[in-house]
Amino acid sequence: MSKIASNILLSIFFFSTLMGQGVTDGKTTVAILDFEGRGISQMESATLTDRLQSEMVNTNAIIMVERNQMEEILNEQGFQQSGCTSAECAAEVGALLGVQNMVSGSFGLLGNTYTIDAKMFSVETGATIRSVSKTYKGDVDNLLTVIEVVAWEIVGLKAPQDKLDILAAADPALKVSKPKKERQPMKKSTRRLLMAAVLFGGGGYYLYSTDFFLPELPEPPQVPEG
Repeated sequence: MSKIASNILLSIFFFSTLMGQGVTDGKTTVAILDFEGRGISQMESATLTDRLQSEMVNTNAIIMVERNQMEEILNEQGFQQSGCTSAECAAEVGALLGVQNMVSGSFGLLGNTYTIDAKMFSVETGATIRSVSKTYKGDVDNLLTVIEVVAWEIVGLKAPQDKLDILAAADPALKVSKPKKERQPMKKSTRRLLMAAVLFGGGGYYLYSTDFFLPELPEPPQVPEG
């Protein structure tokens, strides 16, 4: 079989698989390269990459190419993923796979401080869509939670609050403040009662807003005795 025919068959197989995974929902197709390991072994880096990919799938925001499918297609093309760390190389892999976006990056360890750098970019234009960087200093068990948070952020979503709480307890530097609750508008009945009380009390104060309050009145001026 010619290489052109082989490429056509592989493309048909690949896109058929994506259709079965729900690409018709309008989700972006994404593939992830093995992250570069800096200060850790490549096997450790590959394990952490697997966790990142799994959590990206859990976000349900994208269509992720499975690693075995990706390796099968690249092997058929005679392309070796090992050593592919540059943006140009990642874009070439993305073009071979027929995906819209690629994710690449690195995991690092310096002393007892871990670093995670991830970047998602467009295969077509090469432009960076989103990048996420985290520095974590703490127990290695919580490193996986850091990576899970990165997975949510790299697809443009906020990580679940329980994961953020774990990181806040493990490393205050990674603490993310909880969103403030919106103040509820004052009920009409309450506003009417307050307005009536103020008007009939002769004060003449009424502030119409969702943050209703009555300011403290100043002390009356002292009239000098004649």
